[in-house]
Amino acid sequence: MKNIINRSGILAIAIVFLMSSSCSQDFLDVPAEGVPTIGNYYDSDVKVDNASNGLYGIVWFNMNKDGFYGITDVISGNMYAGPYNEFGKFTDLSFTNTQSFISDSWRSCYGAVANCNSFINTLPQSVGPNVSKESLNNALGEMHFIRAFSYFFLVRLWGNVPIIENNADYSKNFVIPSNPTEDVYKFIENDLKFAIDNLKIKNRGGDYEANAHVSSGSAKALLAKVYLYQKKYDLAKQMAEEVINSGEFKLLGGDALPSKSFADLWLQKNNNNEESIFSWQWTGAGTYFEGNFSNTLFAPENRLVETTYSGQIAPSQDLIYNVYENGDRRRSETFMLPGDFYPNLTYALTLDTGSPKALGYTFELENQAQNSGAGLKKYVIGKENLPITGPFNPPFNGESSMNSYMMRYAELLLIHAEAIIGSQTGSTTDANALKSFNAVRRRAGVSEKTIITFDDVFKERRAELACEGDYYFDLGRLPFAKAKAILEAQNRGDKDNVKHITISATSLLLPYPSDDLIKNPKLTEVAPYTFK
Repeated sequence: MKNIINRSGILAIAIVFLMSSSCSQDFLDVPAEGVPTIGNYYDSDVKVDNASNGLYGIVWFNMNKDGFYGITDVISGNMYAGPYNEFGKFTDLSFTNTQSFISDSWRSCYGAVANCNSFINTLPQSVGPNVSKESLNNALGEMHFIRAFSYFFLVRLWGNVPIIENNADYSKNFVIPSNPTEDVYKFIENDLKFAIDNLKIKNRGGDYEANAHVSSGSAKALLAKVYLYQKKYDLAKQMAEEVINSGEFKLLGGDALPSKSFADLWLQKNNNNEESIFSWQWTGAGTYFEGNFSNTLFAPENRLVETTYSGQIAPSQDLIYNVYENGDRRRSETFMLPGDFYPNLTYALTLDTGSPKALGYTFELENQAQNSGAGLKKYVIGKENLPITGPFNPPFNGESSMNSYMMRYAELLLIHAEAIIGSQTGSTTDANALKSFNAVRRRAGVSEKTIITFDDVFKERRAELACEGDYYFDLGRLPFAKAKAILEAQNRGDKDNVKHITISATSLLLPYPSDDLIKNPKLTEVAPYTFK
């Protein structure tokens, strides 16, 4: 099987293992903050409840700072960059397995796995007598959730990958084969079932700080998505309905929260809102590895950022012209067109150091990103303006504290609708499917439907989740010939130049990182996993 790029070679993995409690970001030593320490540190429920904090942010930093968008939304044709930066190589698919976007993403995923493994294998023996069983089980549930989420990334990006439950087992020999995708999915399912049984049950309300960590409902939602990717439609439907019927999550701007809107999702002050199922958590005022780069990457011009560069990527021509219906409220919150006004964006009046700032930004064509005629809006929160934006960290490239959504309730509703359809060729008039599907469309301000097909849901997912890292994976769920035709039909140029790509690969899987080729010549071999 050929990957999305036509590259060959012996590929490898270096197993991540925890060397110390430092915050190193090297692949062989990625022990995020919160790693278990020797002794009796975990002597209270509060400390155990906070043990997983680093697994929501710092372990994902290298992936989030740029690679995440390069290997998802840029490859898929939602985002565009010219040939002058690394994103451009993912626009025209000229990238190789030496690109940092690939290795950084691989390392973040396995770094998260390594940290989860360390907790799972040591935390039960590390807690003090005053720690309650509920608190310990909840913490272990979080570790299993994050590990499952990490492997869900890995299996969709690379297919066959090594399953590791205890990194210490490979500290002296990390030359091991990959495990087949069906085993990886079984491992993911097992982890999420453990998480469902052990995580706390929540009802997310206005106390957003209390919503930051995942719940049993979060695990059910992710398991519904995992089932959907395997075409286990009945199980996906059942799990999605358990989440819906629980009432834990709500659409901002939906029937339960009419005072909110889709736009409110993209304000930092609404981090961990009622719609957020799972998000990466960032601290703009922390250290280099704790902030979110998205405002800098996405903002079309320097007056909107805390640094001297912006607009590294832009919306693609395909996204601009072929995704949103007239009147769709999501369009202007996904990308900017000339004349769009944003009342919550603060910008500098000039580019001079110390320039005064103003609240309320109008996008003009002269500030377009990458000659696209537009600029990205999602995750653009503008110059620091408390409390709307939260704090920034200008010395570290303007990192912000805006969360990164990994799953939202809107997606769960679309999963529910698709699961009821039950195939990629079917349609339905089922009332429950239409209720879930039309709730998303009603919030967007577009007409409701009385019958829906798989293609309707597929298109709706793109409109709802564009620039959130999902469309690449959705394309991977299609028959390859259909996905290939979609990608080759896209205009991958800028507003003045039409460009198309030709794909010679036979799958959308990425190549394994070249950095690991020498370290593990068995990575391209596949062996069944022995489940414990």
